Amino acid sequence: MKKAILGTTALVAVGVLAAGTASASDKIKLGVGGYMQSTYFYQSSDEPAGTADRIPDRVTQEGEIFFYGQTTLDNGLKFGVNVQLEAYTATDQVDETYIYVDGSFGRVLLGSEDSAGYLMHYTSPSPVPMYSADSANIYPTGQGNTTRPNMFADRDKITYFTPRFAGFQLGASYVPDGNSETGTGATQYQAPAFKAGLDRGWSAAANYVNKFGGVDVAGSAAYQRADVFGASEDQSEYSFGVSVGVAGFTVGGGYGADRDIGGTAGTDSDAWSAGLTYGMGPWSAGVQYSKTTFSATGVADTDQSTWILGGQYTLGPGITAFGGVQVDDNDLTASTSTRMAGKTSTFFVGTALSF
Repeated sequence: MKKAILGTTALVAVGVLAAGTASASDKIKLGVGGYMQSTYFYQSSDEPAGTADRIPDRVTQEGEIFFYGQTTLDNGLKFGVNVQLEAYTATDQVDETYIYVDGSFGRVLLGSEDSAGYLMHYTSPSPVPMYSADSANIYPTGQGNTTRPNMFADRDKITYFTPRFAGFQLGASYVPDGNSETGTGATQYQAPAFKAGLDRGWSAAANYVNKFGGVDVAGSAAYQRADVFGASEDQSEYSFGVSVGVAGFTVGGGYGADRDIGGTAGTDSDAWSAGLTYGMGPWSAGVQYSKTTFSATGVADTDQSTWILGGQYTLGPGITAFGGVQVDDNDLTASTSTRMAGKTSTFFVGTALSF
């Protein structure tokens, strides 16, 4: 496990910022990194009767290119930049984009990036890249589960992380406008937006990372809240997670809850996941499960679940081959063009590259 603030795919670049580091006498020099993931899958589904014929297989990709750099001033302060470009056409063609300041006081981050609660969360391990039962990069049936507190996503925010002390670290984020994201429009040329949706949000989180002999231990907790314009209720999220690694095994789980979604009292969701992986040399394999329950006042609860069983093999530095099966199931009675109802098995193979 990484002994750092960050453990998500979108933030791999932070761990290699040294490659783009300049001395105090130089301007910041940008480095380039990123990842590409490609997969082929075939599906067997029992969608409800009357569903139009669907193409049973597909080739799809996911990736980003990171531009990053850092410089250290004479007083020891470190200033850095990170811009992440989607490798495909997207509504946020530039994904995360932010600057940060590091010092003995911790780290301050300003810009379009996930919240402290999201970044500091630990959860179940996925046995393969790209696919996951918790916060995947691909949803082959249009269904996804996550225990990460994500109601602010990459909205523009201010985030602070304390230094890690005795394994503990704290983090907090402030989100003035829940609709403002630098990568989605030229907001710098506009007056502040009218109130709408989530505004004046905040996130508070803590995690613990340590090693006891041959055992790696990590745990996290977070809470987020925001005003919902025009609603009588605030929307909130909270999450917990744990991960333990020993002798090649990693076991972990996560839980995340959304309350009063959209400012509607009693409209909630609860998600949890659990997983186990084992790795030896270039090989690793494992299993992961997740389930989300959606509830609203006056209507029956609905459930959706995902199983992942798979393995991966490291062919060389930054090159991984993987394969397995994902089983999605839900209570939906009708499919749409982008979401499959019922039970579907997705058999997949793929390659993941990092650079």
